[in-house]
Amino acid sequence: MRILIAGAGQIGVALARYLRAENHEIVLIDKNSQALSDLSEQLDIQTLAGSCDSPLVLERAGIDSVDILLAMTGDDQSNIIACSIAKELFHVSQRIARVSSNDYLMPKYADFLKALSVDVVVSPEKETANQILTSLSINGATDMTILGQGLVRFLGIKCRSDISLLGKNLKQIRREMGEINVSIVAVVRRHQLMDLDKVVLQVGDEVYFFVDTGHLSYALDVLGCREIPLDNVLIFGGGAVGFQTAKVFEADSDETQITLVEKDKKRAAFLAEHLARSLVISGDGFDDNLLDDIDIQTNQVSIATTHSDENNVLLSLMAKRSGVPRTCALVRNNLYKQYLRGLGVDTLINPNAVMVSAVLKCLRKGRLANDYFLQSGMGEVLEMDALKTSRITSAPLDRIKIPKGVQIGGILRKNSFIRPRRGLRIQEGDKVYVFVARGCVAHAEKLFTVRLSFFS
Repeated sequence: MRILIAGAGQIGVALARYLRAENHEIVLIDKNSQALSDLSEQLDIQTLAGSCDSPLVLERAGIDSVDILLAMTGDDQSNIIACSIAKELFHVSQRIARVSSNDYLMPKYADFLKALSVDVVVSPEKETANQILTSLSINGATDMTILGQGLVRFLGIKCRSDISLLGKNLKQIRREMGEINVSIVAVVRRHQLMDLDKVVLQVGDEVYFFVDTGHLSYALDVLGCREIPLDNVLIFGGGAVGFQTAKVFEADSDETQITLVEKDKKRAAFLAEHLARSLVISGDGFDDNLLDDIDIQTNQVSIATTHSDENNVLLSLMAKRSGVPRTCALVRNNLYKQYLRGLGVDTLINPNAVMVSAVLKCLRKGRLANDYFLQSGMGEVLEMDALKTSRITSAPLDRIKIPKGVQIGGILRKNSFIRPRRGLRIQEGDKVYVFVARGCVAHAEKLFTVRLSFFS
C-alpha cells in the first residue's frame, strides 16, 4: 500500500519506520524541513516539507495515489482539515486523525468529525491511559492485552532471578507447566528474538505468552508474578496523559482511590474541577514533605506521567524508595528499557508504541479481529478468524509450513482456549492467536487468505 503520513514527530516517524519494514510505500510530510532531514535515507521513504492542511502540498506529495492518510501532527485542527481535503478533493479511501483535545473526543461530537471525513480518531492520551490501566493489574508484566472477549490474555513477563524456570529450555518449561493452559510464543534477550527451539531461559529474558484467563493465576505463580489490587493509585503529573489516566481509573472502579499531584496551580484547579472523584494536590512530586503528607506508602502503585522521561524515572524511584510496591513511568526513549527494569521502575509505557498499536489496529480492521503492538517494538499479536479453504485450515498444524517470524499461539473454539499441539487442526470459525515478528504480518496473513473456491 501507499501511505501518506502527516507529521514527522515521534509518532509519525515510529509509524513510518514500522510500516516501511512491512514494505509499504511511505510518504512523510511535515512543516519543519529540519525534522525531515536524513529521514528519507534512514527509512527509505519519500519526504516533503509543507503543511498537511494545504491541498497544494498534499497534491505535491502524491495524495491522489495513496490508499491511506495518517494525520499525526500535533495540531488537531490541521489533522482534521487534512482528512477532509483527502476525502473531498482526492477521494482517499481511509483517513485516520490524531486528536488530543478533550472537546473533540466527547462522544456527542463523533458525528461531527465523521461529517468532516475523519474515519477514525485516535487519541494518544486516551490510548496511553487505557494501556496503563491494563498493564498495571499484574505485577511484573511488561506487556498485556485482553483477547477473545476476556477469555484469553497475552502477556510479556521479564524473568527474575528467583523463578524456577531459569536454566530450562522450552520443552522442560512445558513439562513444568503441566496442565496450565499457556503457550509461550517468543523470548526476547537484549532486544533480539531468540530461537524457541534452542533458547534456555536467563535472568532478564522477556517471555511472551498466551494464556487461558482461567489459568492466569497458576501461570503467574510459576513465573513469579501476581495480580495486585489497585485500591489506592498515585499519579504524578496532571498533563493530558495524567488527566486521562485519572479519568480511566475513575471509570474502571468506584472503589479505587486516586491521588493526582500537579505542580502548576492553574492546571491543578482545572483538574479538580473536571475530575469526579480524584483528590488533586497542587505541589511538587519531588517534595519529601508532600510525599509524607499524602502517606505515599499507602498506595499500591505510582504512575509518573510528566512530559520529562527523566522526571518520570526519578519520581518512580522515589516512590519505590518510599514503599510503593509497583511503579509505572512514561518513557519515550527506548534506551531506558535496557537499563531500568529491576532498578525500581516496574512498568515502562512508551506512548509512541501505544499509538502505533492503536493505528495498526485501525489499519487492519476487517482483516484482523484484533491487533496489539509490543511495547518493545519487536512484533505484534494478531487475533485472526479462520476461514474455510484458507491454508491454516487445510491440514493439522504440524503439517503446515509456518513462515519464519510467525508463531501460532493457540485457538479459541467454543469459548475454550486450546494451545498448539501435534495433530491439532484449526477449523473454520476458530479464533487464532498469532505472534509475528516485526515486518512479518504479510506472511501471517497469507496463511489465512481464502482460495477463490471460497466465493463460488
